[in-house]
Amino acid sequence: MGAADESANKAPAPQVGAQHLHAPRDDHSIEAVPAGETVHGLRVALVLIGIAITIPAFLTGAELGLAMGLADVAVAIPVGSAFLCMIGCLAAVIAAQSRLTTYMIIEFSFGVRGAKLVNGIISITIFGWFAVTASFFGESIYQAVQDMWGYSADLDTLIVVGSGLVIATTIFGFKAIDKLALIAVPLLFAALLWLVTRALADATISSLAAYSSDTMTLGQGITAVIGGFIVGAIILPDYCRYVRNTAHGLLAAVLHFGVAYPLILFMLAVVSIHSGEKNFISILTALGFGAVGLVVLIFATWTTNTGNLYSNALVLKTIFTRVPLWILVLLAGSLGTVLAVVGVTHYFIDFLLFLGISIPPVAGIYIADYFFVHRRSYQLERLKAQPPIAWAAFLAWTMGTVVAWMTTYGYFRLTSIPACDAITVAFLVYLIDKRILRPERTRSVELIDS
Repeated sequence: MGAADESANKAPAPQVGAQHLHAPRDDHSIEAVPAGETVHGLRVALVLIGIAITIPAFLTGAELGLAMGLADVAVAIPVGSAFLCMIGCLAAVIAAQSRLTTYMIIEFSFGVRGAKLVNGIISITIFGWFAVTASFFGESIYQAVQDMWGYSADLDTLIVVGSGLVIATTIFGFKAIDKLALIAVPLLFAALLWLVTRALADATISSLAAYSSDTMTLGQGITAVIGGFIVGAIILPDYCRYVRNTAHGLLAAVLHFGVAYPLILFMLAVVSIHSGEKNFISILTALGFGAVGLVVLIFATWTTNTGNLYSNALVLKTIFTRVPLWILVLLAGSLGTVLAVVGVTHYFIDFLLFLGISIPPVAGIYIADYFFVHRRSYQLERLKAQPPIAWAAFLAWTMGTVVAWMTTYGYFRLTSIPACDAITVAFLVYLIDKRILRPERTRSVELIDS
């Protein structure tokens, strides 16, 4: 373990001014997590895996299987997951050494005031997906109950009950999410393995390999794998700030993106190839997996949307610093539930996807800033000595977003993976500005940190 890692583990939680003071119940949302409250990387990995086991991931895996065939899926999933794992590992290192949330980390590269705009966009995106997932949960349970037992439940009630479970858990912060993951993740994996084993009981490797489809190219498949969880990789510090050291952070990231996520996608891809179905509910219905299927649906949405709501509350805390975290959880969760109930969430999915294009460049910027500008030293008491708005970060963010948008809609091509294009461009633009065009600014930052 390096010197920077040791100092991060031993240093008391730094504080800066009134805006960074809060009660312990706020889950250290705007300060560093004290060394005494860290946990083993396996615990954090379980939380992250619980977030990854989600209905959209099931649908992504099934779609990949039917659109590409087994041979291409066996390439697309590992390649896409490897990219996510690389970004996740870098984010985990930053989190383990700084013990800060993603949104506090962003303040160092964008400035305290500048970060509010970036964090606001991230907040809208995560909040939107919370509402969409809540709506999707209600619709999935409604369809499952109707298809399996012929009973028409009240859709609004299902949405409210599901969101209520999520809000009640998230109010108690990381410790409650950790406890939920300890119970839910082993149960979910056991249920998924049982479902897949039963579904493939009469399948053979030759029959699965014989299926072919070219409706999705290899590049599109890799992009789908990355796009399905790139935001999760970028906001990994929200959870990895609780790990004991850098090695534990890397362990959590690798188990999450290098093992669990690709395994989930591959299992559903294989099942979809065998069954010919890409709708997870239809697969469950066809196989007669009533009670087990409902358990998977309920716990998968519970763990995933708890993560969405928790991260959304953390980012809101950097904007509304005087409001207790539990109130932000309650307000955001309640508003998201209302939007899901009134049925407007489907209308802004395209808007959320558009906003999502602007998030990957943020990772390129904060990675460059931590390792090459601040030299692996984020000290909250030094934030007030930095410019409130860092224009270099906004330039890099804008260019990364524009490139991602243009490659997404086919104006030109770089790597064929828009998220990779965005992160790379933002990283290089920020680094060139800081280290080559304006090195004196970088030297002043290094002097402040020292």
